Order: sequence, then structure tokens, then C-alpha cells
Amino acid sequence: MTHRSPVSLAWHRPPLVRSLACAVALTWRWQDDRVGQRPVLGRLTAHGALVLTLLFMIILGSLRLDSLPAIVKAADKTLLAGFAQNVDAAPSTAGVTSSPYYNAASQARIARQVQMHTAIPERPRLEVVTYTVQPGDTAEKIAEAFGLQPTTLLWSNPDMEKMPDLLNVGQVLTILPLDGVYHTVVADDTLESLAETYKVDVSSIVECPFNDLPTGGLLVEGAQIIVPGGTKPYQTREVTTYEGPVPDVAQSSGLFAWPVSGVLTQGYWYGHRAIDVGGFVGAAIKASDGGYVSFAGWTDIGYGYLVVINHQNGYQTYYAHLSDIYVYEGQSVAMGEVIGAMGSTGNSTGPHLHFEVRYDGYPTNPLIYLQ
Repeated sequence: MTHRSPVSLAWHRPPLVRSLACAVALTWRWQDDRVGQRPVLGRLTAHGALVLTLLFMIILGSLRLDSLPAIVKAADKTLLAGFAQNVDAAPSTAGVTSSPYYNAASQARIARQVQMHTAIPERPRLEVVTYTVQPGDTAEKIAEAFGLQPTTLLWSNPDMEKMPDLLNVGQVLTILPLDGVYHTVVADDTLESLAETYKVDVSSIVECPFNDLPTGGLLVEGAQIIVPGGTKPYQTREVTTYEGPVPDVAQSSGLFAWPVSGVLTQGYWYGHRAIDVGGFVGAAIKASDGGYVSFAGWTDIGYGYLVVINHQNGYQTYYAHLSDIYVYEGQSVAMGEVIGAMGSTGNSTGPHLHFEVRYDGYPTNPLIYLQ
């Protein structure tokens, strides 16, 4: 195969190129003949122009003019592709699908994804608000949603404080902007007495930006005051239990078995001295250990239908929110015996068992004992 230099190839190009090359050669000769008749500056300018013209013609002559349309098309496609990658949203395809440069697939890939939810930045709450209890709510879940401790819910809602952890769907709760106690002023209350009662400094009450205290520090009866960081003592709910003759009880093992299978929906904490096990209405509830039934019936303190078993060793177990009860007061029961059915009676937001273990009447963490 014979190789030719770019210059020799130039003479086989179209007539336009050859004509221009001849013109350059003739001009060069003409200029050479008149060298002696032109000023030096003029000759330098003319020679420079001729050199640039010759270089341009050589480059132009080395290109195939019939390949220019393909080059233009390639550049066109490159520009269109770059444009498509920077489009924010795909336009309507009506009237453009016949274009050779339109690519519906690539348009679909680059379309901006729509955000259906607006991201709202977290902001500190500047006032007391309310919340309506929904199905499945627990004190822990509600408190976490508002960035509070569960005890703050108890100490800002008197009804809930009387029946800790026992919520009812539709119940309206007061939500404080910070942790503490929500106190309603009564006669003879002073800043000093409140500070002593709730174990805080007077300054924490006075400096709280949410309290609109009167000048001079005198409290108005009926006014509500936030006590930041305040605490209250826990009050155990008492149930009137069986006082009849003690039956021959089933042997108590001193260990406790799980009373039902399910999902642990709420653990043991200050205001919830029990565990909640979620399940379905009708699930069998079994005695956690042997003993006798000291209470079986309805309660007015939020438990709904409740069974209490006395294990005759200082321990009692509570089974609350039952839908049905299968035992009676004074009955002897063995570990694992079915005593009732899971339900959602009393103050409850869904089917579950509220299970307590008490020793000498004081609630303890059931998870310590369950096997």
C-alpha cells in the first residue's frame, strides 16, 4: 500500500482547493518580482500575510470536504446529549417523538423526583400544647415523639397521674415544652413551697420563660406553672383483694413464667411499673406461678378486667385489660393454668396484657423474674 504525504494528497482535492493553491503560488512569484520596489515594512506585512494564507490552505487541503456533514452531525449529537443531561424535568413528548435526537428513555431517567413531603426543621416548642391519644399509643412513644421524659406526661396530666401508663384512645393530654411538673396553684402556695415540694431551686421556676409570674412573686390561685426539672413520688394503685379463707394453694415455685406469647410493646419505667405484651383479643392468659386468685373482676382505676394472684411468698402478679375472666376469687391455680383472655378493656389503646409483679405490695420489674 502506497502512503502519500498530506501535501501531495491536497492536489487531489476538489478544484476550489487547487485554484486557491495556484493563486498563492502566483502571488508569491509576483511579490518576489517586486521586492526591490516596495518599502521594507510593506514587504514584511505582505510576506506575513502570504505565509498565513499558505498555512491555512495546506490545512484546508488536507481535509475531505465531503466529510464535513458527518462531522457536523456528530457535533450536533454531542451537543444534544449534553443538553439532555442537564434538563431538570422531562418535557411533554407531544410533537417531538419524531426527532432523531429525542430519547424518551433518557428523558425518563433524568426527570427530577418529586418530594411528596416537605421536610420541616425541628424547632423548640414555645408553649404548652395538647395531644389526642391514638390507637397503639403508649406513654413512652408519645413522650419520645415530643422529646420529653414519660414522667413529664404523668406530672402534667392529673388523670393520667392517678392511673399511670393507662391511656385511653381519644384522651387529650397536656404536653409541656420541657421536662418537669405542671402545677395548678392552690391557696397558700408560694414559690418557696413549690420548690421544696418538687425538689428544685426557686430560680428555676422564676427564670422559666414559659411562666408568666406576677410582679413580686405572689402566685394567683388557679394559675398553672411549669416547674422545670420537678419530680413527684410514685403512688402505687391499690386494688381491694380477696379477704376470705385462704384455700389450699397450688405449690409456688418462686419463679415466674411468661403469662402469654406476644410482642413487648412497653417496658418497665418510673410511671409504668409493669410490662405490656401486645397480641390479639382472646389470646390465652396463663398464671405466671402457682397461688390463689385474690381478685377477679372489673376495676375503676384503668385496669379494666383484672385478675390478681397471690403466690403466698410475698409476691403477687397482676393481669390487666382482660376481655374475659375464667377464674374466681379464692380459687387455687397452678403455673401455666389459663385464667383469662387478652383484651383491651379499661384505659387501653389496643389489645395487650398489662403484667405486674409486686413484692410486699410494691411493684418490681417483671423482666427480672420471667424465665
